[in-house]
Amino acid sequence: MAEDSNIIKVNIKGTKAISYEIEIGSNLFSVLARELKEKALAYRYAVVSDSNVSELYYGRLEEALKNEGLSYLLITIPAGEQSKNRKNKEFIEDTMLKNAMARDSAIIALGGGVVGDIAGFVAATYNRGIPYIQYPTSLVSCVDSSIGGKTAVDTDYGKNLIGSFYQPYKVYIDLETLKTLRVQ
Repeated sequence: MAEDSNIIKVNIKGTKAISYEIEIGSNLFSVLARELKEKALAYRYAVVSDSNVSELYYGRLEEALKNEGLSYLLITIPAGEQSKNRKNKEFIEDTMLKNAMARDSAIIALGGGVVGDIAGFVAATYNRGIPYIQYPTSLVSCVDSSIGGKTAVDTDYGKNLIGSFYQPYKVYIDLETLKTLRVQ
């Protein structure tokens, strides 16, 4: 048929890489801050954490970010699985918006699986996607944040029903954070 000759096909190649680096070591807060400064990943960073983890580790991360002259904001949600919900996702987004965080921002997820999932989902959808860094603090979150890029929130109808696949910019697994976990 002559009409088929009017068809134009265009192949679009993706520009976003789906590969990322995982760094494993001890006391990586200063390494993270130094790399963020060198790479100039973002103008400003939203550190998302929960009430337990921020008490344990935020001071060290804050000192490292401050030493490198980086701009940051701490956003804390209550600890626990019940916090992995749309209300807290909205709280994180609204806090970022109120503080004029734009496309040139990035998120640092400092915490366990709940924090990693919700912070990653915010990163996937905020301004149509901004970079985020995983800094997991539990053994399960070290594995989960390293493989798969699954980000989500829970609903009254089930777990992880609203979410996205969104890869982190980088994962920092700090073995020192595992020392504060209960022995089981």
